[in-house]
Amino acid sequence: MKIIRSLESIQNEFQTGSSLTLGNFDGIHVGHQTLLLRTVEKAKELGIPSVVVTYYPNPSVVLGKKPNFKYLSSEREKEELIRGFGIDYLVVLDFTLELSKMSAEDFLEKIMIQTLNTKHIVIGYNHFFGAERRGDFHLLNSNKPKYGYAVELKEAVLKKESKISSSLIRGFLEKGEMEEAKILLGRNYHITGIVFEGAKRGRTIGFPTANIKVPEDKLLPAIGVYACFAKFGGHDHKGMVNIGHNPTFDGLGLHVEVNVFDFDGDLYGKEVELEIVHKIRDEKKFGGLDELKEQLTKDKEESVRILNFN
Repeated sequence: MKIIRSLESIQNEFQTGSSLTLGNFDGIHVGHQTLLLRTVEKAKELGIPSVVVTYYPNPSVVLGKKPNFKYLSSEREKEELIRGFGIDYLVVLDFTLELSKMSAEDFLEKIMIQTLNTKHIVIGYNHFFGAERRGDFHLLNSNKPKYGYAVELKEAVLKKESKISSSLIRGFLEKGEMEEAKILLGRNYHITGIVFEGAKRGRTIGFPTANIKVPEDKLLPAIGVYACFAKFGGHDHKGMVNIGHNPTFDGLGLHVEVNVFDFDGDLYGKEVELEIVHKIRDEKKFGGLDELKEQLTKDKEESVRILNFN
């Protein structure tokens, strides 16, 4: 998959046309997957490249609607997920105030037609483009005769009578309901970060932890202890992660600390990817180290039991 971050860099890639879908694609949930699969299917049928057009930063950040917006996927995670569907080109538009003021008609003509030579468009029921969010399926459909493309609308994918959306997934994550989030994402939720040096208190009770520095704009699940897989060095390791404030100690700041089972190596400065499987319990303050160690022993046993079935 070729990633394009500047429309000016496009040369002759789309002389034969393109099969295109567009959206924010934050998290790449089950609903997004139908768009991506259909776009690839039509590209193969028509013998033209498949293209995804997305934006960064999220429009709600640039427009000041959600200045503290948290992403379900980092840009790299999003790229890898989209790559997995066999997409040929990912076009990442730099979402600026200038772009936000471009009319839907100009967006269609200048970007989708003149630059990407679009022959087939797949659009989701809840995606809008152009100033004032005027661009949608109806606008695309009414312009078919003018530009000679085909367009199809993908309706919402339902789970338990609810429309799958990034907002719905966020709600489950903020409550620590990882299994519900997994159903909508089609996979476990992932957190990636770099290991940095912490207080090393876990070593004193036999549960050493790696402190993960997670990007500030990444959405974290609810505070608590979770069974997880820790991925580093090309291998998956069972573990448990605490997302919280360490109330037994200083109770300051928000920490992401993972205890990797049966591992005694040095992870400082290395990237670790956490696959969060199940919330074991809420965070709590313990009366002392012995009480904490007893609870962590139970947490590990519970985590192993859960992870053996995942």
